[in-house]
This record gives sequence, structure tokens and C-alpha cells, in this order.
Amino acid sequence: MKKIKWSVIGAGGIADRRAIPGLLLDPRNELVAVMDMRPEEAERVAKKYNVPAFYSDAEEMLKTEKCDAVYIATPVFCHYEQAMLALKYGVNVFMEKPITLGSEEGEKLVAAFKEKGLQLTIGYMMGYHNLHVKARELVQSGGLGKLNLARMQFSCWYPEIPGAWRQKKAMGGGGCIMDLAVHCMELFTSITGEEIAEIKSFYATKTFNYEVEDSAVIAFRSESGVLGHIDVNFNIPDACSIAKLELYGTDGCIYAENTLSQVEAGKLKYIYAPQGGYDAAQDHAEGMAKTYYGKGGNMYTKQFKAFNKLLGGTPDYTNAERAVRIQKLCDEIYQ
Repeated sequence: MKKIKWSVIGAGGIADRRAIPGLLLDPRNELVAVMDMRPEEAERVAKKYNVPAFYSDAEEMLKTEKCDAVYIATPVFCHYEQAMLALKYGVNVFMEKPITLGSEEGEKLVAAFKEKGLQLTIGYMMGYHNLHVKARELVQSGGLGKLNLARMQFSCWYPEIPGAWRQKKAMGGGGCIMDLAVHCMELFTSITGEEIAEIKSFYATKTFNYEVEDSAVIAFRSESGVLGHIDVNFNIPDACSIAKLELYGTDGCIYAENTLSQVEAGKLKYIYAPQGGYDAAQDHAEGMAKTYYGKGGNMYTKQFKAFNKLLGGTPDYTNAERAVRIQKLCDEIYQ
């Protein structure tokens, strides 16, 4: 079995906590080098995963280590420069979301990878959750009838943390919208197959003293006229935070709880209840529901496997182009 050689740029944080363990669950992957701007962090992660080489300079690593792909998990303001650096050395890129600080940079990045014929994928791993796959099957097979309404709620507790790049506008581009709402936007499109055509938002920094928003309410309309609502927060305690995804159609609905997560958990309830005539009583008796549960798989492993299938063949830029469209929506909100 031919190994796919990987390097990592930005070895701490999500790379150490989720992505590297997920990558190494697939025996086809071989991690040959890690890089972090903090040398001690690069060395720690290399020792933890028995990686032979570690660096504090991305170009030095790419110049020295032969690899097929690089995983980039750095602050958003680094994404464009580091992806272009990998492209310079002929390396395919898997990069964490969001794609770039602004859509203009994202468009340039996708165009550059297309020109070189190398793969660029952005890490929206929640689309690989087994319950989101089930939701996609139900919606796109007509199991909800004509879709009318989407609602999503996603939050966490994220207080002031010294040095936290997500709390600085110049480094992360924004707060809970850039970090959480982008997942909701991507899931709406990947589940329904519909693009968001128009978007409006109220957002604020209500609780904390950092420079990005900690609260946001977003309303949108899809190309076919589906109306949607997203609320995201950095100021709701984790114990009170139940991530929700709801989809309502003329014939049925989906309620998913705690599926917007880094783990394949939660549950999804599906009700098929075409009504027909008008019921003047409107007693709202709940229809018979089927309930599905998270299988506990690794969404990071799944997304790396999907990426690996594209290597050596025809690149697929669907994911990267969608990431650019999502960034355009964020640009519109912030402008």
C-alpha cells in the first residue's frame, strides 16, 4: 500500500486535538513533518505522534521534506500566504476553515490551484457527520416535500484569553460569525443543495471585551426562496449550549441536536407528516418520528480519506469554491 506523505503547518490547537489523530487513523497516511512557529510546540507534537522531523519555519519544512499534501491549521490571516507557499513547492493543500480573511484572497487562491492542477480543500468536516449525511439523503430525496424553512443554533463559551487569535479582528477576520456561522452556512448548502442568495445580520460584542463579535443573529434566503435563521454565540455556557439544526418542508421536518460538533454525536428526529387539508383545531399533535443517532465515527478521518481519493486524479474544487462563496456572505455581513 502506497503511503500518502503529509506535513502539518500549525501543529498546536485543532491539529493536535482532532486533525492529527484523525489523519493517523487511516493507515494510508504517513506524517513526515510538523511545523509550528513556536519551536517548543513543534517539538512536543512531533514527539507525541512519533514524527521524525519538526520545524518552526514553513518554507524550510516544505523545501526539506518531500510530501504529497500539507494540512494547514494556522490563524486565518496566514492561510493565503501559507497555501500559496505550498503551491510553490507543488504540494496539495487541506486547510482549515474559513478559507481566507476575505473572499478576494480566496478567489485568487482557488484560481492559482486550478492553474497548477493541485488539490485545495477546506476543512468543513461537519458535512461528514453520519446524521448530516442522513439529513442530506432525506431532503434531497424529497422526504420533506418542498423545503420552506431552516433554523440553526451553534454556540460556545469563549471568554477573553490572552493571545487568542480568534479574538483579534486582523488575525481571525471576525468572531462567532467567522468561527461558527460559517459551519452553519456550509451545512445548509451541503444538506439542501441550495446556495444562499441573500443574507442580513445583527451582531454585537455584548459580554466580553475583545474586538470581535460574541453574538450574532443571521437571516437568509436561498436561491429558491427557502428562508433561514442562524444564531451563533461565544457567550453561552457550554452546559447550556444545545446545537440545533432544523429543516421544515411541506411534507415533513428534521430536528437534529448536538450534531454541530467536533465529534460524531447527537441525534436526529425525522417526521414525515404530509397534511393535505386545513385543520381548524390546530392541536399540533406530533407525527410519528424516526430517530437516528450519531455513530461515534471520526469526521476528520472521513474528510482526509475523501481528500486522498482526489490525489493523483482530477482535482475537485467544489469545496473550495463553496468556501469562497461562504466568505463572500461573511464579507457582506461585515460590510
